[in-house]
This record gives sequence, C-alpha cells and structure tokens, in this order.
Amino acid sequence: MPSAKESLIEALKDTYALERELGRGGMATVYLAHDLKHDRQVAIKVLRPELAAVIGAERFLSEIKTTAHLQHPHILPLFDSGAADSFLFYVMPFVEGESLRDRLNREKQLPIPDAVRIASEVAGALDYAHRHGIIHRDIKPENILLHDGRALVADFGIALAASSAGGRMTETGMSLGTPHYMSPEQAMGDRELTARSDVYALGAMTYEMLLGEPPFTGPTAQSIVAKVMTEKPAGLIARRERIPPAVEATVLTALEKLPADRFATAKEFGEALASSSFTRAGASSLPHGDTASSRGLGAWIRNPWSWAALAGLAALAATMVIRAGGSASVARVVYTPKTFRPEGIFSARFAPDGQTIVFSSTGETGTVSHLFVVRPDYPAAEPLGSDSTHLLSISSTGMLAVVTGAQYLGHRLFEGTLATLPLGGGAPREVLARVRDADWSPDGTAMAVIRTVDKDDRLEYPIGTVLSRSAGYLSDVRVSPTGDHVAYFEHPSKYDDRGTVVIVDRTGRVISRSGIYWSIEGLAWRRDGSAVLFSGTDGSNGTYTNLTVYTLDRHNTVRLVLSSAGGLTLQDAAANGRLLVTRDDQPYRLFLGDVGSAEERELGWQDVSTGPVLSGDGKLLSFSDQGITGGLTYSVLLRKTDGAAAARLGEGQPLAFSPDARSMLVMVQTTPAKLMLYPTGPGEPRQLDQGQFVSLSYKDGGLFADGKRYFVCGAMAQQASRCWVGGIPGEALKPVTPEGTLKATLSPDGERVVAQVGDSFGIYLVSGGAGRRARGLLPTDVLARWSPDGRELWVWHEEGVAIRVDRLDPESGRRTLLTMITPRERAGTRQLGTLTLADDARRYAYVQIRYTSSLFVVNGVP
Repeated sequence: MPSAKESLIEALKDTYALERELGRGGMATVYLAHDLKHDRQVAIKVLRPELAAVIGAERFLSEIKTTAHLQHPHILPLFDSGAADSFLFYVMPFVEGESLRDRLNREKQLPIPDAVRIASEVAGALDYAHRHGIIHRDIKPENILLHDGRALVADFGIALAASSAGGRMTETGMSLGTPHYMSPEQAMGDRELTARSDVYALGAMTYEMLLGEPPFTGPTAQSIVAKVMTEKPAGLIARRERIPPAVEATVLTALEKLPADRFATAKEFGEALASSSFTRAGASSLPHGDTASSRGLGAWIRNPWSWAALAGLAALAATMVIRAGGSASVARVVYTPKTFRPEGIFSARFAPDGQTIVFSSTGETGTVSHLFVVRPDYPAAEPLGSDSTHLLSISSTGMLAVVTGAQYLGHRLFEGTLATLPLGGGAPREVLARVRDADWSPDGTAMAVIRTVDKDDRLEYPIGTVLSRSAGYLSDVRVSPTGDHVAYFEHPSKYDDRGTVVIVDRTGRVISRSGIYWSIEGLAWRRDGSAVLFSGTDGSNGTYTNLTVYTLDRHNTVRLVLSSAGGLTLQDAAANGRLLVTRDDQPYRLFLGDVGSAEERELGWQDVSTGPVLSGDGKLLSFSDQGITGGLTYSVLLRKTDGAAAARLGEGQPLAFSPDARSMLVMVQTTPAKLMLYPTGPGEPRQLDQGQFVSLSYKDGGLFADGKRYFVCGAMAQQASRCWVGGIPGEALKPVTPEGTLKATLSPDGERVVAQVGDSFGIYLVSGGAGRRARGLLPTDVLARWSPDGRELWVWHEEGVAIRVDRLDPESGRRTLLTMITPRERAGTRQLGTLTLADDARRYAYVQIRYTSSLFVVNGVP
C-alpha cells in the first residue's frame, strides 16, 4: 500500500514534481516542488487529512479563491490550488529566506528598528486584507516569511477555510489560532472576529520581537489563555529601556482585553508605531510589570464580561483537550488548585440543583483533603468547613456522604469512617466504620456502600444487605436513578488500576459484567438509568482516557476520547446531562543553562520527560518524552545545546553519552527490558544485552572509553537490583556491585564504581575487587558523577533556592564548593536527580515538575 507521500506524488505528477518536505505544522505539510508547466520551484501546502475531511473540497476551493485576489507587496501570493484524490492543497512561491520564527530562534530579540519595520509591513498587509473582507485569524512568527529583508504574510488560505468549518474543527482535535497570539475574543470561541483580533495578534508578535517572548507564556495552552483572559501584559520599557515610549504605548494598546479599546484597524496600528508622540488613551498609572494577578482577581471576578471569558477559556480547552467522537463541549473550567500532587482533586459531585458542585481536594496545601463548594456562577471554590474529609456522594435531599480518617495509596482510597454532613454545613454524623465508598439511593433514604469485613470487600445495599463479596478490591459504587441496580468496579487488588464494570440488581444477581479494562475509574449512571458511563483505557490503544458508555444489554461503546495529555477521570453526571470531569496534569519542564549566566533556556514542556543527559563537552543534550499520546512508550530526543530543534532517535530513555559523544546508551523498558546503543550521527541502533533484565534504572549507566564495554544497573528475574558490566557486541554480563544497589556512577577510567547499597555508599572495583566505604557521602546526597580526571566525586543538594554542587574527595571525605546553580523556578519544583553537568561543570540541564489538577464541566454527552 503506497504511503501518503507516494499517493500525493502520484496525484500531482502531471503538474508538480515533489522534491522534499520543507516543514510540518499543526494543520498542513509543506513540500518543495517543481512546477512542470512554468519550470520554477514552488512551495505546496497540503492540508492534514482530518482537516481536509472536515473542511471539504468545495468549501476549501471556494475560500482559497477569495484569498487569490489578495495582491499586496507584503502578502505571499497564491499560484494555484486544487483537490487531488483526498488531498487539498495550494501552491505558493518558494521563498528563499527564513521565517520570522527562525530569526527569533536565532536572535531571540530583534533590533528595535527591525522589529518596528516588520510590524509596520505586516500591518500594511493586514489592513489591505481587512479592507477586502478577510481576517487572517492566525498571525504568528511562523506565518511571516522574510525575503530580502521584506516581510511576507502567509497562510491566509488555511485560516479562512478552517474558520468556515466552524464547530466541526473540534472533530480534528485542532484549534485555529495559537494561544500565545490569540485575542481574548478568539479564545472565547467567537465566530465573527473583526480586524481588531488580528491587531491583537500583531501586537503580541511585536511584543515578542522586542522582548524575546510573547506577552503571556505558560506550561499549557489552557494556562496561557487563562493569562490572556485575566492578566495585563508587563510593560516593555522596564525590560528593555531603549524601547521608545510611543512604541510601548502602541503595542500595549493593541493588547487591550476589550476589542473596543484596541486600534480599530491595522492601519491605525502602523501609524501609531511610526509616531513618536503616540500615548495610550486612559493608560493605567500602575508601574511597569503590574498585572491583574498581582493586584488580585476580585475586580475581574466581579466583571460580567469575565464570565464570558471563562466560557471562552473552556471552549479552547474543549479544542485542546477533548477529541469528540460524539457530541460534547466543555462548558467551563471550574477549579485548578495549586498543588504539587497529582491527587489534587479527589472526587466531585453535583448537588441536586445540577449547578452547585462539591468536591474534596488537597487545595493549596497539597496534603490533607478538605471539602470545597462552588456555586452556579463558579466565581471561586469556598471551604465547606470540614477538614480531613473525603466526599463520596450527595443525596437528592442535599445530604453529603463523606468518609473521615481515610488512608490513601496514590489515588486509591483505602477506608475510613462513613459519615453524613448537611450541604449547608455542620458536624459530621458517623454511620459506619471501614467504608471505602458509598452512594445514596434516589430518594436519599438509604445508601449502597463498599466496606472491608474480614479482609474481604463487600458491596452492601442497603447497609447490611450483602450483594457481592470479593477478595480483590471494589470501588466506585453507584446506584441507578431508578434504585433497581447498582454498578461498581471490581479490581484484582487494591494496587491494580485494571478493572471490570459490574452491574447487579437488588438481589445481587449480576445483570452485566464487562471485560477487563487496562485502567478504569470514575463511574456515573446515565440519567435514564439505561447505561453507565466510566473513564479508563481498554488496553487496545493504552494511550487515551476513553469515556465509555456501557449499556445493560450490550457491550461498551467508546463515545469520546478525552485526553491527550494528563489523566482524566469522570466524577459525576447531572440530571441535565452535564458531566464533571477532573484532569491531572504532570508537566515536566526542561531547562538548560550556564553557570554565571543571567538566563536559563526553557526547552519546552513534555508530557513526560526524563533525563536529561549532557555530553561531556556540553554540546549535545538528550532527554526522553512520551509525546502527546502518553502511554508507556518513551522516545529518545537529541539536540545540540546551541540549536533549536530536537531529533527523535527512537524508543527508550537515555542513560549516558560515550566519551566521544558519537553514541549513546539507551534503556527501553519493555518486557523484558532492553539495552540499546544509539549512534548520535549516521548509523543503526543495536541491542547490547540479551533481554535478561526485568527492569533497568533510568539514572545509572555508562560507556567505557575503549568503546568495547558498557555499565548498567538493573534487576534480573528473582533478583534485587545491582550493577553490571557487559561487552559490546554481546559478552556475558558481570556483576560489579552487591544486590540492593540503589544508584551508582562509573569513573572515567572505567575501573571504579561508587554505588549506594542500602544506606551506605561504597567504592567497588570493576575488576572484581572488594568494595570499601566511600567517606563523606550521605544517603541524601544526589550522586552526580565523577570529575573528568577521576580524582573526586561531584555531589549536590539544595541550599536555599540554589543547588550546591560540591567536590568530594572519596578518600578523606573532604568537601569543597564546585559551583552554585540558581534555577529560575523556586519552591520545591526541581527534581535534583535529573540535574546533569558537562565536564567543565559550567553547563547544566535539569527538569522541573509541577502537578496540577483541574475540574471541568462537560456538556452534551448522550
């Protein structure tokens, strides 16, 4: 079967000869091609198949025809367009040069005259397009080409065609517009955008040209848009004093929240930019850098327009988070606690009115669970007044069922004391001990409970009437709206996320039992009692959290794929069809820096990122991530520390570069685990071990200078973890440390290993000599590496807001300061175990993690 590219080549062969791929974006792929008729090089932009299917050939060609009439010196012209087989494409001149994004990646900040000139040229192009009734909708540095010093605005075609597809865009999982440059009204989902929206994007882009970053940044699209909605951009002059006041005033006017407060036209923006006397109308007297968040959000919360903004933020979240196979949209984001634990929100339920929401959360503390309530207008979460309490359910009469004194394992609730609590507040009334979960009957007079009796889990409904017993682990009990059936999950053990959906009647007779799901939690009845909905993965793809409808008389049907980043859990379903959904995000942030430099480079957020590993010369950096799909598969990424792009080498997680940086030791956590040698240049990867390892340590490993041996730590079947030396290409492995080794590092000469075994560190000879105690090392030290000359060890620990790296003489235990690293982020978000240093101890990289949980309301699920 031909590939997509081969099919495209065949479809266009009579008019265009494709030569190579130039770039790939969120909506299209660009190819360099030869125009056979006119004997010239052109760029062909081909829409992604899913976007082409949503837009349709007729709509696409109609809208492209409109943009073909745009003839302006700063607009990239359109040569041709068409539909070939299933492909939709249009043809543009091939521009020798670079994009504005390329230049910003290289220079970060542009000279002020260059930034003003480029912004003025783009403003002229937009003004011309606006006067012809065309709004771009996606102005960003990637869409500005620089040719002979002249700015050319590209991609009017896709923006116009995609916007005409309206709500169907959500079916692709893509959004039109980029959060950093998206105006508040565009983030709100307004279909009828005006020129003022493009003016906002141009202001954001100009801001970035002048300061090196957009006005608002953040770890996720949702967090960026939240800032777009709620915060004022920081002043420019405070960060770059040579910027003329009129230029700052122009940019900040373009970035006003309300469209009416911005320039009405791009022409006005350009004229203000060229004026030396322009000032902002009604400019705030707040000092540079003051934001809405620094002054508090009270005024914003009281502003009625802000409720529309919240809905708009959620509309973006629907595009970014939900890929709809049925019909659904996120109504609004309800709550995001600032917590460093993935279990930030434990459970959530609708009150009888279907509007008020009660949930239990670790809140701002990240420790003990408390109850919170949010009212129908969702201004803020308020404490309900009962500490150390976990919510289970809310009755039709407004009575809460809670558990107090509960113990947890991750997100799994062990057991506690069942109690009832009025929604209006009051003291809990204890009902029953050793209860894990409970749900009220429809009339609020009885409860179904899951509790532990004689080491078995029992489902009782009402309390005292046993419907089911299990030696495994039962969870998420839910009574049907009619009161005739009870649904719950049955897990193999309390440590296992796998599970089966079980539905029983009032006698305990099993009405329905699903197959095993790879991961399962979060259960709710559909309001007519005909089916249950739950969240989990079925094991066939293992990468998405599926919202599934499981009826009483037939097997499950996947209706929505809800997550491409972070785990989602269904919490509740209201009588009006709304769902409560929580999402746990685990964003890992990768930084690269040089000791003594005022700046650290943020290399982006990964859904999951481990490593990083620096080559000895500090020129190469490798790390791993799970991409947008999540799951259990990691990919190895490699980039030059002075470059922009990262190359994906293959599956696995990096352990160490070879001394000459020409190859890299990589672990792959399959079953059994694999140890791979990846070339950093041309060449093929190869497997080093014979699949003996059950697991490998992602922090410990090394390649010998002779290129013939490797060092790795891991566990084999029925053995505790220890470290081994093996030969390349496949000599037998030889153990070099005792069983129970926790972490280890190999000396540059390949003769010694320092390893932590139990609570003590020892030095072990690779040749097999007896280990001896390494002095001056504590179990709390993070063992970084040997120094390049092999005479000392480098260890580190936190010292205030900095990371102190010490030189340690392993013989005497004497410590001296090597360097101090002060990361940009503070307060407990570093992972010191991921810090890596180059041989000169000046270049470093590390990963930070910040867990967040969010609560969403989802509309329109069948």
